[in-house]
Amino acid sequence: MEKIFKYYVELHTGKNNFLQLLEQNVVLFAQFTEDVISRWSLIQHENESLSKLNKQYEQEAEKQRTKVKELKAELIEARSQLAALVAIRRMLRDDGSYIPEKSRKKLEFLTVKSSVEERSVESAPSETGIDYDHTDDDSLDQRKAGRVVRMHNLDRKRSRSVGREMTVDDDELQLHNSPKRSKDDLEIGFIESEKCPTKSTLNIPEAKRVGYRQSMNKSISEPYLMELRNLPMSTLQVMNPVLLKSQPTLAKTAVTANTPTVDSIPTRTHFFTSKTVLKPEYCDVCEKRVTFGKLMLRCNKCKTQCHQECRIGAVGLCVARTPMGRHAYGKLSDYVPPQAPFIPHVVVHCIDEIERRGVDVVGLYRVPGTETHILDLLAKFVSGKGVPNLKIIDDINVLTGCLKKFFQQLKEPLIPLTSRQDFINAAMEVDELKKMDHVHQAIKELPYPNRDTLSFLVMHLQKVADASVLNKMPKTNLAKVFGPTVLGFSDRQVQNVTQMIDDSLKSELVMQLLLSLPQQYWKQYLPANEQERIVAKTTTTAPVNARIITTANVVDGNDIQIFLLIMSTAKVAVEFEESYLHGMLPLYYRKLFPFKPYIKWLRYGCDDYFRRREFAFILKGDIYLRYKSFDNGLCFEKEVISSIPEKIDIGAVYNVEPKCRQNSETFFPVEKEMVLDIDLSDYDEIRECCKGGSICKICWHFIVAAIKVIDPILLDDFGFEHRLWVYSGRRGVHCWVADKEARNMNNEERSAVVEYISVVVGGEGQKKKVFLNEESVLHPVIQRGLVVASNIFPVLLKEYSWLNSQESWGAMLKLIPDKTIADALESIFEKVDTAEERWQAIKMALSKPHIPDNCRFAVSEILLQYTYPRLDMNVSKGINHLLKSPFCIHPKTGKVCVPIDLEKVDEFDPTSVPAIDDLLKELSENDAGEENKVDNEKKNRKPLDYNRTTLKPYVQIFERFVNSLPKEDIPQREQSQMEF
Repeated sequence: MEKIFKYYVELHTGKNNFLQLLEQNVVLFAQFTEDVISRWSLIQHENESLSKLNKQYEQEAEKQRTKVKELKAELIEARSQLAALVAIRRMLRDDGSYIPEKSRKKLEFLTVKSSVEERSVESAPSETGIDYDHTDDDSLDQRKAGRVVRMHNLDRKRSRSVGREMTVDDDELQLHNSPKRSKDDLEIGFIESEKCPTKSTLNIPEAKRVGYRQSMNKSISEPYLMELRNLPMSTLQVMNPVLLKSQPTLAKTAVTANTPTVDSIPTRTHFFTSKTVLKPEYCDVCEKRVTFGKLMLRCNKCKTQCHQECRIGAVGLCVARTPMGRHAYGKLSDYVPPQAPFIPHVVVHCIDEIERRGVDVVGLYRVPGTETHILDLLAKFVSGKGVPNLKIIDDINVLTGCLKKFFQQLKEPLIPLTSRQDFINAAMEVDELKKMDHVHQAIKELPYPNRDTLSFLVMHLQKVADASVLNKMPKTNLAKVFGPTVLGFSDRQVQNVTQMIDDSLKSELVMQLLLSLPQQYWKQYLPANEQERIVAKTTTTAPVNARIITTANVVDGNDIQIFLLIMSTAKVAVEFEESYLHGMLPLYYRKLFPFKPYIKWLRYGCDDYFRRREFAFILKGDIYLRYKSFDNGLCFEKEVISSIPEKIDIGAVYNVEPKCRQNSETFFPVEKEMVLDIDLSDYDEIRECCKGGSICKICWHFIVAAIKVIDPILLDDFGFEHRLWVYSGRRGVHCWVADKEARNMNNEERSAVVEYISVVVGGEGQKKKVFLNEESVLHPVIQRGLVVASNIFPVLLKEYSWLNSQESWGAMLKLIPDKTIADALESIFEKVDTAEERWQAIKMALSKPHIPDNCRFAVSEILLQYTYPRLDMNVSKGINHLLKSPFCIHPKTGKVCVPIDLEKVDEFDPTSVPAIDDLLKELSENDAGEENKVDNEKKNRKPLDYNRTTLKPYVQIFERFVNSLPKEDIPQREQSQMEF
């Protein structure tokens, strides 16, 4: 036996050892498996991240390839300019001090410069500076001897409509007309030099190199260069352009009464001079020949010519033009006049004639005209000496077709290819405010001829869309017609149908966006005079947590005007859009939020009390930040302005600072105002005018009744003197009881107060919510409530259908406990016509002396159920419950949470409460009205900006409440230690 036992012990021990070893191996295997799974998950996550990053890099690479393509095109253009300059330099250098007549004639076009430009060239940096490597210059210098770049007949006849000298101020750049050629024509300024005695003195700068510049102009359709390097960012405005190279002269002159602008286009008159005809010509009015020796009139500006007797019938508009060859279709900049606005004469004349005839023609711009007539008319505009007589064209569709054909034949679309993607990105932006900001930036960056022409065209199309009831051409139809014309296609060489359809859809979205911008916005680019320009300051990127949109990062009047202009552009609907709120909050917090009385209220005379107060910020994207606390009011103000919370909640005062709660062993609320919350959504079962978050003057009677019932209870029954009623901004009110006794109440005491006030009980599923049968005598609270209910109920009975139909009065009759009385009343209701008569029948039936005991207070129960306040008890019972702060902005309506004057409760209208966009507009208008004040007054900070808006009376109510609070040091309460 002993042997067997010993053998058993060995087996048992071996088994245990085996099991232990097996368990260890299983544990190791499980750990290994878990580690493998963890690594696999990590690698998979890393793989997904790398895949996303790879896609981003591919997209970025595609963008860079596109950018390189654009830069190559600019480089080719720059090298062509450089080659021409080098050729001129070689020709001048090789000829020595004497320039032969042949070379002098080649350079004759350079002598058209005015003395003003000669001075400006001496003092100003080179306007034609371009990026290039010195190696390019060396390679050009090392070409074979005798090989020069031809100047392509520079001595050809120039356009007659340009060439006159213009004067400007010394600090402005003088620019000159170019001939009708659009390639490789050059403008070179000369300074005086005594070292070059020639037959015709030419002043040439000595060894003057083309200066470097930081960047090329964005659009390759704008071969001229603009030097903005030395301009401060704050001065980049919608300003007069400075155009070079192939552009006609766009002299920057002071705006006078005679300066042509878009507003003066319809009233420009011709400047006719008489001319004796030597070679037979045609009259632009009657289209008859003017024979040799006859007198005819010719406009010096637009070159319109006609018989003397046809003068009255001449085209009313006078727009300077730059004619080209019959088939020499070029860039838009080749057709613009020499003075602003830079709109081609064909566009001005066609639009003027279309609007003169009326834009109520059905299918305007959709119905095509005769192709041969359209091409013939366009040829007359492009290559003719004058302006064709549009009055003799019977078909208005020929005019619309000519306008569309003009844009289609340009070398580049009206929106250049280099700006195309910017407009598409803006149109496809989901956020409305960002969309308006992006399109505003894209429009500003357009070349001046493109921007002015686009503005003029869009304003015309908006007039057409306004008459869509008659012409059946709303903005959507116009966008389909003009989208591909204005934006063009991404690649004209590609004949891919799918890509063309995609481009058409994108261009349609862009055109709809442009047509949605108001005319007030477009007029800033075509003002009546220089003083009416709206400053379009450049925007800068700011941190997300501090500045969300750049147009809201400023505080001066001009920036508020620009921001409100963009807001009015984006907000096409009447209702407030939540997406706009965050863009307006920085200005609101900086200029309108009443920080001083607000902080004074929450201090209660003690800084330590304010430090231990909890605040909660709700940031954009529903980011909820609790347990925020601040050392003083200044820190609170700085944090609000920098964080831009969409909502501020006020919490309790704790035993320690909430931000230091993790360093404390205990953390519990000490004090907090007694708060009450009444929301109209709790009345949805009885109010019929509105539902959910909607509100009107009718259902506001419920709130008025609630204030009139609850406020006397707080004052008379509990002795609370410091009560602040605040409109929530949408569909309810909050009451803040700031008495010391109210702040010191614990949860049980707060619950007792709420239960004392409450009469209506039960949720949505419970039909009857008021029970008074157990009472022998009604409580004074209920009696006072019935007085208010008796006054409010008849008013609501007229507005609502509580007793107008069998279905509606059935709900009220179910509140009567005795079914016999209810059935009798229903039979009476069918015999009477008005709700007032039915209500009188209820009161008479329930006031009889021998009614059942359970019906004694049935009338009172009905009145209270339909009018008595319905409190959100959970808000009031908890000392640690947070509630929305006064003067917050409700995100759904944009309205300010303003205090209510208890002496004028009946006069309070929630629909007239100021919204944030209205306040900013008022502030902007007030700032504009104070522009004529002295500088020292304008520079002073205005800490009470809200006093200059409709927010002022509400702040005064709040200040009266704050000033009535006793100034006392608040001892820390050690009772009711509720830990979290």
